[in-house]
Amino acid sequence: MKQNVRMVRAAVLVAGMMAFSGIGYAQCKIAVVDMQEAVTTSNEGKAKAELFDARVAEWKGKIDKIQADIDTAQAKSKQSTLLSQTAMADLQKTIRDKGSELTRMQEDAQKDVEEYRDTLLSPVMKVADEVMNALAIEKGYGIVIDSSSQSSSIVYASKDCDATNEVKTRMNAKTGTAASAAKPGATNKPAEPPKTTAPNTSIAKPPTPPPAGAGAATKAPAATPPAPGK
Repeated sequence: MKQNVRMVRAAVLVAGMMAFSGIGYAQCKIAVVDMQEAVTTSNEGKAKAELFDARVAEWKGKIDKIQADIDTAQAKSKQSTLLSQTAMADLQKTIRDKGSELTRMQEDAQKDVEEYRDTLLSPVMKVADEVMNALAIEKGYGIVIDSSSQSSSIVYASKDCDATNEVKTRMNAKTGTAASAAKPGATNKPAEPPKTTAPNTSIAKPPTPPPAGAGAATKAPAATPPAPGK
């Protein structure tokens, strides 16, 4: 009899603990936020993107100038029948030197724009974190999931759970950055850093001379043009 009473009491205790635990989980609120979108589409994020695009355009101008010099030298090298050996050697050296300069500049540009992007976005990301933390406390969110994270495995989230727009709105209010005027054809996506593809520094082969004794009307085959340098 006593053993049965103890079993009943144990069962009641377990049931009570399960009920209490269930209430705790039911009160846990979960929110989803796309932090990357909140950062890049906020007013401050757009302003930083304009600065980043300007830096990319600056590097692109320098790279295009060197590539144009290479293209010009390659075009001249195709006229080898009109050039002396010294002039041809100078062209070959110019193409090699400019090719090395182009490679170095592409590598420098890639490193610079990546570091510049981090410098620009770090303070914006900090504001986003502060805003999200404050919002989580205010709304009583027990869990906040960043849907833009590569480790995120979310396959569906209701719009009622998405706090992205709320975070962005509060970021704009906190930073006080006014919305910039939209430019025709502009997008919120920052420009891509300059590519680090290998430059084309090939030199055109000189035309094949006409056979001995051939008349003046005999033409040498045209030189094979080099592959595009861009």
